[in-house]
Amino acid sequence: MRNLVILLLAAGLTAPAAVCATAEPPDPSNTTRLQASQTAETKGDQARAQHIYDGAISFYLDAVKNSPRNPMLYNKLGIVELKLEDHRSARHYFNLALKIDPQNSIALNNLGAVACTDGKYKSAVHYLKEALALDESDATAHLNMAEAWIGVGETDHAMTEYSRALELDADILSNSADGVIAQIRTPQQRARIAYLIAKAYAKRGNVEGALEYLRRAKDDRFPNLNKVYSDPEFASIVQDPRLAQIVKR
Repeated sequence: MRNLVILLLAAGLTAPAAVCATAEPPDPSNTTRLQASQTAETKGDQARAQHIYDGAISFYLDAVKNSPRNPMLYNKLGIVELKLEDHRSARHYFNLALKIDPQNSIALNNLGAVACTDGKYKSAVHYLKEALALDESDATAHLNMAEAWIGVGETDHAMTEYSRALELDADILSNSADGVIAQIRTPQQRARIAYLIAKAYAKRGNVEGALEYLRRAKDDRFPNLNKVYSDPEFASIVQDPRLAQIVKR
């Protein structure tokens, strides 16, 4: 079963508005609406942090009334709907964010995560490719892409994406579960990542690290673990007698 975890995106949420180049004074009514929107959004964030999801939706919708072109508000609404397990409504809000900002990599990632969770792996690959084309440094999108590739049977592609996710964020499985980016987690995911970390240690000659993470991969039921004996990247540990205690040839 695939579960969605929501991660906090710090960048971009508190960035100041761009300075207007015109010398015309600001419209007081616009300023009032912006302030009202920001106040409602803050209350929505607080309600979401306290897991008061119906209240969060109400506050975010109030914010939208005064700032209908803010894609982050729709992303937040989508995230709350995911918390309520209403994937249809979540997709609706993520699509609204994307309609306002077609270059919104967060919305694309979130749509990909929902598609993957719903078993629509080809759609997930499509969305996540677009997200990564806009922001290749997004570790969460790489992790989600790995799950999508697993879904369509492309294990090699999946392992490449897991590796890239780890390169970008070694603690990706330990990140907070509150925020505006949807991340997929599965029971098999930790085993695959443990195997990749073991391989990385073996390549560096760190035998102890490699053996430890192979134990973790075994504990999490990584399939076909005995392929370590034929994988040249594990050559540094094949002759270690402790390996046979973890996995038989």
